[in-house]
Amino acid sequence: MRSAWILTIGLIVGLISLPGFAQSPDPTPDQEPVGRDHIVILTSTLERAFTNAVAERVTKKTSIPIDVRTVLANPAIKDFCQGIGLEYADIVAVPRRITRYELKKCIENHVLDLVELKVGFDALVIATKKGDPVFNITPRQVYYGLAAEIPHHLNFVPNPANNWKDVDSKLPDLEIRVIGPATGTVILNFMKDIFMEGGCRGLSVFKIYYNAADRVRQCTTMRADGRFMEIKAPIAINFLEPMRKSPRGTLAVIPFTVWLKHQNEFDVLPVSGMLPSNQSINDDDYDAVYPVRFYVKRANMAKQLGGNGSVPGLYAFIQEITSEEAMGPNGYLEQLGLVTADPTDREENRKAALRLDRFSRN
Repeated sequence: MRSAWILTIGLIVGLISLPGFAQSPDPTPDQEPVGRDHIVILTSTLERAFTNAVAERVTKKTSIPIDVRTVLANPAIKDFCQGIGLEYADIVAVPRRITRYELKKCIENHVLDLVELKVGFDALVIATKKGDPVFNITPRQVYYGLAAEIPHHLNFVPNPANNWKDVDSKLPDLEIRVIGPATGTVILNFMKDIFMEGGCRGLSVFKIYYNAADRVRQCTTMRADGRFMEIKAPIAINFLEPMRKSPRGTLAVIPFTVWLKHQNEFDVLPVSGMLPSNQSINDDDYDAVYPVRFYVKRANMAKQLGGNGSVPGLYAFIQEITSEEAMGPNGYLEQLGLVTADPTDREENRKAALRLDRFSRN
């Protein structure tokens, strides 16, 4: 009987050793995982030109392909924070910082170590067709021109203004027509922050009757009577035809980088007495400025950099985008419209990025 058992065990062992019965061992912590041979980047439409320029140079220097996918900023961050590993993007490029809520969602999905790349700045401008009146405008005047309801004594009434002169006698005799970004886009949110909330800030009616949430909602609800026309993303492309065909005096709220490409067709209005320029944006003298940010997952980097070694080239991307050739004065990103940070900030941002400092919202 004992010999029969030994024979049976021997047969089983022999079968298991055959190719069809072989079992893959569980990976050990020091094993290099099966990697992806290319980098995946999610970029908003506003950062697409910057992203493509850096990606092309990284690929040329390292031969590592880069898959750049254009997504609206909010969904891009949501997708980026879904997890780590080969099925998720390695880098996201957006026109703002990741919020505390988004960072919390990242952490819940084990996206723990993000490296923030502070590349520079862009801004919103108010543009008009060349030959149309150029006039100074303030956030308060924009608010009174575009809000669905405006204060009247201590109540709110539907916005009766049809002409900018109805808003302020100092403004020109032009019908209120404004083309702007669509609902759900970061650019519309930023426009609301700067021009709508900024314009209603300090009005006594809000101090008396509204808490913070009510005030934001009341301040930022845009009129829906045709005076403000939303343009679907990407606004960089889709604003052109409506503006070219628009009546005299039509305004467009667009990114500074977009205006630079089309400044032969459009002028910009001073905001609170200040024209947008590299100098006024960098000095924070121009009101409507927003940051250009890239975020990289450290978990997907090489092991010696604290990752799991699954995606090559991520540190090379950080080195390239933070170089003076890219984000410095006269760099190729500035030529695409990026407003560079001052030398001290650039150096601090570069050192933090190359150290792979962990991003936090503390």
